[in-house]
Amino acid sequence: MSILGILEHGRRRDPAKAMLASERGTVTYAQGVAAVSRIANALRARGLGVGDRGSVLSANDPTALLASYGVQAAGLAYIAAGASASDDDLVRTLAGFDVDILFFQAAFTERLRSLRPQLPRLRLVVCIDGDAGDLSLEAFIADQAPVYQGPAPLLTDIASISQTGGTTGAPKGVMISHRARLTYIEKFWFEIDDPQPVMLAATPLTHAAGALAQPIFARGGTVHVIERAEPGQVLAAIERHRITLLFLPPTAIYRLLDHPALAHTDCSSLRHFLYGAAPMSVGRLRDALRAFGPVMTQCYGQTECHSMISALLPRDHYRDGAVADDRRLASCGRPSLGTTVEIVDEQGQRLAPGSVGEIRVHSDLMMSGYFRNPEATAAVLRDGFIYTSDIGFVDNEGYLHLVDRKRDIIISGGFNVYPSEVEQVLASHPAVAECAVVGAPDADWGERVTAVVELRAGAAATPAELQAFCRERLGGVRSPKVVEIWPQLPRSAIGKVLRRDIRAAYWLRDQRQI
Repeated sequence: MSILGILEHGRRRDPAKAMLASERGTVTYAQGVAAVSRIANALRARGLGVGDRGSVLSANDPTALLASYGVQAAGLAYIAAGASASDDDLVRTLAGFDVDILFFQAAFTERLRSLRPQLPRLRLVVCIDGDAGDLSLEAFIADQAPVYQGPAPLLTDIASISQTGGTTGAPKGVMISHRARLTYIEKFWFEIDDPQPVMLAATPLTHAAGALAQPIFARGGTVHVIERAEPGQVLAAIERHRITLLFLPPTAIYRLLDHPALAHTDCSSLRHFLYGAAPMSVGRLRDALRAFGPVMTQCYGQTECHSMISALLPRDHYRDGAVADDRRLASCGRPSLGTTVEIVDEQGQRLAPGSVGEIRVHSDLMMSGYFRNPEATAAVLRDGFIYTSDIGFVDNEGYLHLVDRKRDIIISGGFNVYPSEVEQVLASHPAVAECAVVGAPDADWGERVTAVVELRAGAAATPAELQAFCRERLGGVRSPKVVEIWPQLPRSAIGKVLRRDIRAAYWLRDQRQI
């Protein structure tokens, strides 16, 4: 089943129901399925299909999402182009993945005109909201039937190529099949209870929010779209549209919790407030549980095995009628149905509960491989498992705990220091909004534990105070030897702190990277 089959499943429930809504208006299921079908037919009419690649460059916009679905329905692999990406990153994405056709918003016209000479493979650029580019979307789909007339992609065909976050190294292209997408939808609704979902899309629809919307459409729900996760807009939308489900990264949740409008916003419609993409401070998670109630839902995954390796469901945040202990709240939940999670040592031998090792996963969620990178694929896909490079353990109750990523572990004076452990302590300080811990070069210790901190608005703390706070709770080896306060930490498009960029700032003067 392709994305068009998923949308058809929702359309059959009520063709006149709102599928997408934004300040620009409403798209019904009948209109949405017809638009996706016309786009897919137009692509096939131009000789594009399986083996080709299409992309969308746009801010959050319902038409952009429909274009991305049309790309997948026709059998092309969809590749997201970040609206906030630099020119170099856009060229790296569009040229590096040999994108054949690009749908874009008119606001990007001048940038595309200047970059087009660097994109020799790009056959066609279609403007979704004007007459710019090679032709408008209206002209592109003119005379196309509202029912898809081409062959459906196979489950083994590639639905999308997603870039790894690049938070710890150079991004790679992760090929996700239609089977993996369908598996995700099935797992989502097995774990998530929401019979009439109303989702708020506040993160980029061309990226994760577009994938999260697919289970909503499969169930005939409505997705309300806003351009960005500005806390005041998010809170207003939750109350106005009676939102039942949304996803935000921890950084954006922290801003909601600190926003003055929260105290008088009705959030009682929420059934699932999904969080993930980065670790969430346990202290701030407790704040969220107080503010929003028993709705917090964590999903652990990675680009190579996305979204639903495990889930910490609303009920898992509680024990015996009260909020659970810190250890439970810091976990990633239990593996989803049909997913095998094992902890292994360096030789690939399984470890006992409580032992720390690499997390490996077997699931139909797994990627098909890295785009044109068989060596990297062979390194992570072995023996039917994906080796995640995440370090963690499974406790005696079956909850998965993520300790850190292999690459992020700091080796200081022969001791392993896990940055996430230090970050949890720093994040519990009342003045700290967010932080990142990296290893910086040190002639004596090899690496020194270094923390970069962003303070809450109006809060004050000195580096010495934060160092003492950590030393009291972590001891001398694991506490930061250096603390710097930055006005703002570098983040990805979805708000994930870019450890890679922070680490690079310290290692730039050295010619080594380890």
